[in-house]
Amino acid sequence: MKLSAVAGRYARAFLGIAIENEKEGEYLRFLDFVCEVYESNRDLFDNPIVKPEKKVALIEDVLRDFGEEMDEYQERFLILLFERKRQKLLRNIRDLFEYEKILSEQKVPADLKIAHAPEDEELSLLRKFIRKYALRDPVFKTTVDESLIAGAVVEFEGFRLDTTVQGRLKKISQEALKRGEIS
Repeated sequence: MKLSAVAGRYARAFLGIAIENEKEGEYLRFLDFVCEVYESNRDLFDNPIVKPEKKVALIEDVLRDFGEEMDEYQERFLILLFERKRQKLLRNIRDLFEYEKILSEQKVPADLKIAHAPEDEELSLLRKFIRKYALRDPVFKTTVDESLIAGAVVEFEGFRLDTTVQGRLKKISQEALKRGEIS
């Protein structure tokens, strides 16, 4: 994830409002929705001729089509974003909002890259492992990567655990190079 200090400020401010109104999950879903609408109509939303209020009204119309409403804070957030021409940071803001939300819940974000859909037993073992080192419950962001063949890569708080076949082969070759067995 490419981090931006500006996106972080927007994400933390929006999360603060969400926490204050006890709507963290709802605001995260709102950001997901807005990102989808923005990314599918980027030319329209990046057009400087279209006024910020009109852009927000378009998003509000699409929300209504799905039976959802936009509250005053969400509306003001979007107007501010479009007025300051920060809409290109929406995906970054969304990702940082989710990350900060996890931290605010006293949990640890963990990236899990695995060769297949994880089973409950595997997740349970990984949870125990992370709890032991991070002293907090993990929230997994899971990515299935069939090129791994077998095993998983887990990253949290700067720690990386690689149990993949590729990772083990790489480690073996590095150790052999150190010992001078491979030239």
